[in-house]
Amino acid sequence: MRRAAERAPAPCAAAGLVLAAALLTGCGLGGEDGPGGGGRPGGDPPAPAPRRSGPMVKQAWSMTNGSPTKIEVTGVERHADRSVLRFHLTNLGQAWNQFSFGTSLASAAFAEIDFLLLDPVGRKLYHPLVDEGGKGKAVGSVARTFPADPGVRYEAVLHFPPLPKDVRTVTLITPSTAGEFTGVPVVEGRAGRTGPEAPVSAPGDDPPRGSTVALPVREAQGATPHWVDDLYGLASGEVTTTATSRDQQRIGLRADVLFDFDKATLTPRARQVLDDVAAQTRAEADPARPPIVITGHTDGRGTPGYNVPLSRKRADAVLRELQARLGTAYQYRAEGRGETQPVAKEGGADDEQARARNRRVEVSYQFRQERTRTTTGTTTAPVSPAAGSGPPAAFRPDDGRTVASRTADFTAWGVPNKRRIDVKPFYRDGAYLVAVFEITNLGPRALNVVDSYAGSGVGKFGAFSVRDPASKITYQGVSPGPPTKPDGSTNIDRLDPGWATFRVDPNTANRGFFYVPAPPPDVRSVTFDAGPFGQIPNVPIE
Repeated sequence: MRRAAERAPAPCAAAGLVLAAALLTGCGLGGEDGPGGGGRPGGDPPAPAPRRSGPMVKQAWSMTNGSPTKIEVTGVERHADRSVLRFHLTNLGQAWNQFSFGTSLASAAFAEIDFLLLDPVGRKLYHPLVDEGGKGKAVGSVARTFPADPGVRYEAVLHFPPLPKDVRTVTLITPSTAGEFTGVPVVEGRAGRTGPEAPVSAPGDDPPRGSTVALPVREAQGATPHWVDDLYGLASGEVTTTATSRDQQRIGLRADVLFDFDKATLTPRARQVLDDVAAQTRAEADPARPPIVITGHTDGRGTPGYNVPLSRKRADAVLRELQARLGTAYQYRAEGRGETQPVAKEGGADDEQARARNRRVEVSYQFRQERTRTTTGTTTAPVSPAAGSGPPAAFRPDDGRTVASRTADFTAWGVPNKRRIDVKPFYRDGAYLVAVFEITNLGPRALNVVDSYAGSGVGKFGAFSVRDPASKITYQGVSPGPPTKPDGSTNIDRLDPGWATFRVDPNTANRGFFYVPAPPPDVRSVTFDAGPFGQIPNVPIE
């Protein structure tokens, strides 16, 4: 993900370029189905998940000079001040190489194995510990410039913030073509045992093929602040767009529905819309966690001197209507931001649609909480169905059958090319739905490293989304952190492969995935909007 570069700036000039080749590879290799499991505040935790009999194994295209790596994940150990991920890497090529994860065009500049831990039930994303007050390097095994001999199994560890006591299963997100490892067990670690167990290999060593050694380890240098993102699910209907985290709801209302052009007087239709918003807010918002914030936004036309007052007047109008419906049990605050926080880029081919999305009024509030007794004590959890979640997924060693295929023509750098997408069954992981597919370069040319399917400028597959045909709600990529940053800029990160390295030659197939909010449990199939590949209906959810 881009955050790796923001945290550890590259010393070479290419740090600002994302490796946006949107072809992904790596099929699952062997392994056994793992547990679901995972208790949470808000209910009694399920029985402990059964222990796996072996590691979770996948293959990734993740070597600096282009060859596959076998990744074997053992699990996550819980320690008092940190969590420790344990895994093994094997160079499957024929010559020595260097492991490369989470790279950009400046791949040699990043010393990190930038894996991430996802709590798909608690809606949290955990980043590796970074020393020197968060300005240094990741704490754990170091792969940069290390010569990995072929056939040698290298043990590795990576340190993360401590996980909550009730988290028993996490998903490992690798910025590689192996993608996600669901169903990773979380177990208690032994005191003082946070490093590798195998002997540490030095660059000049020559371990025999088939042996197990450990990568060098970087110990913490100074403070290692915890970096944990709240995850926001993005969903759009005909009138509203919602961004939902575990604790907060943000409802975006289309200003074109609420107001006539250039006006701040509510339309007749707006009152019905606000009836629905008030009912939802009454059911979900916590009066003890004020205020309800109503924020008005405009498109980029006009001057700030005009747009900001107009957006504030619209926010005030919505506030008055909500207050009339909800009463004085809640506190309210209205804000006008004008054109300063767009959610869509204006000026392109879809300029009118982008401007319509930016003209909006947002209603934000904190979910009501309830105290619940569990086997480990008493805790609080949101009671809103919007913050609900299913169980975490078991480990999936492979993606299963192809359920649909489409081809599309592309032109990049003035050269035509053809690609095929093979869609796999989607599946649920906690609060999320995981879209899985392979994309094959049909040629005739190799791809350039900046060929992309992003389209919207966000995430690896920002042009892709998932739609429930019954409710007509479109689910977009999950955002680590709020969709709009505190400085007003758009959060372009999504829960996907991030800065992975991909195969680019003709006739190579590459695996892709991205997370979206899960539709209701009774939804068994969805429509996959695959951007340039078109609409693909009836994709099953398994």
